[in-house]
Amino acid sequence: MVCSCLSLSHTASPSLELNPLPPPILTAGRERPGSPKALDNVPLLLYILALKTLLLCLAFAGAKIYQGRKADAALKKELAEKRRLAQQTQELLDNKKDD
Repeated sequence: MVCSCLSLSHTASPSLELNPLPPPILTAGRERPGSPKALDNVPLLLYILALKTLLLCLAFAGAKIYQGRKADAALKKELAEKRRLAQQTQELLDNKKDD
């Protein structure tokens, strides 16, 4: 009887076994996420990000310059129109005085 108990204790049921970690997946040409080679492209990506930021800043600065020039041109046009109207009014007043 003792022998039968010992023989049963050596055969473990599949549900009681501990599952070991699966073996690492070996892929050709690809590195694992934690490897140092995954960080090789970081400087290039940072340069691209810096270039994109610089281009956006230059685009916004160009838009501001364009808006400023457009506003200056409109202001000059408005002042010229006011001067022209003032000159016409002065001429009409001078002509009225002469009569």
